[in-house]
Amino acid sequence: MSSKHRVGERILEKNTPTPSSKHGRGRVARKTTSKRKRVRTVLVRIVETVAIAGGLLATAVIAAAVTFSLAVRSNDVIVPDLSGASLDGAREMLAAAELSLVLQGNRFHETVPPDFVALQTPPAGTTLRKGRSIRVWASLGPERRTVPRVEGETLQSAQLILEQSGFSLGRVVEIHSDIYAPDTIVAQSPQAYDEIGDGTVVSVLLSRGYLEEGFVMPDFIGRDYVELLDRLSRSSLRVSQVRLVDYPGVPKNVVVRQSPSSGTKVFRRDRIILYLSKGP
Repeated sequence: MSSKHRVGERILEKNTPTPSSKHGRGRVARKTTSKRKRVRTVLVRIVETVAIAGGLLATAVIAAAVTFSLAVRSNDVIVPDLSGASLDGAREMLAAAELSLVLQGNRFHETVPPDFVALQTPPAGTTLRKGRSIRVWASLGPERRTVPRVEGETLQSAQLILEQSGFSLGRVVEIHSDIYAPDTIVAQSPQAYDEIGDGTVVSVLLSRGYLEEGFVMPDFIGRDYVELLDRLSRSSLRVSQVRLVDYPGVPKNVVVRQSPSSGTKVFRRDRIILYLSKGP
């Protein structure tokens, strides 16, 4: 056999695995797989342990929160409604709720009588911890004002006086009187110096002066002026002026025109003018 053939056989023998080498590699592979399984098992157990511990911790936290919430709620109370209650009654209501009353001051109130609760803070229905204080204001009753005197004043002056005193002018009733001057307040309601609630209106009685008697203007046209003089002297009418005018065909001193015209309502102070014909 040549040297080349021997070298080739050696190389082939070296590269060809023997039965013993195959068995060695198999044992190594099995050992590696076994280690991996053990590591995996340990990791799974660790994860399970952590999960169980986390669950227990979460349960403990939730239980603590619920316990705290119940403890807090057990110390909470609802603020009662004290409006309109007496101060002693309000104190008793608050004491029953384990709260206390602090009198903050006084204030006017239109409907709540004096020494009763007019206002509270916090308001009714608020949730508070036990032992807290509720501030209240006692009522002084409705605010009272003194009615000013406006009798003898003019209507415009009376309105200004009332507004400056916190009142307003109410109903105005007019009368005619020969005792009081025109546009003069002769009476008022409520009376002057009465103590009444704020915002009350004051009604007044207003004089419009003497009520002059009125007359219906007669028809003098076509009447002789000389004959009218006797009638006019016995009436309340007074002729203030007589004028002569040309009026063809009408006898002298016959009334051909008048002012005011017939049927008009006239008073003693009104001027009556008669126009007489000069004659043919």
